[in-house]
Amino acid sequence: MADIEVRAYATLIKYLPGLDLKEGKKISVKEGLTIQGLLNQIGIPEKETKIIIVNGVHVDLSYLLKNGDRVAIFPPVAGGAK
Repeated sequence: MADIEVRAYATLIKYLPGLDLKEGKKISVKEGLTIQGLLNQIGIPEKETKIIIVNGVHVDLSYLLKNGDRVAIFPPVAGGAK
């Protein structure tokens, strides 16, 4: 098993009940689980994600999770000046 810290932002917060915005949520997953597998496990639809950061580095859905990883999941965002 791998103990990881997961943070979700904006519209994705609803998928992590009990999320502490400062500390993230501690989750135990099977070592070697992919980011895609993590999304499936916590119920976040892939289409609702845009950026995945692990330990400060942008990764894709095939990244293999390991013990101690810190995962941040961001939805698509829009806005700005006209």
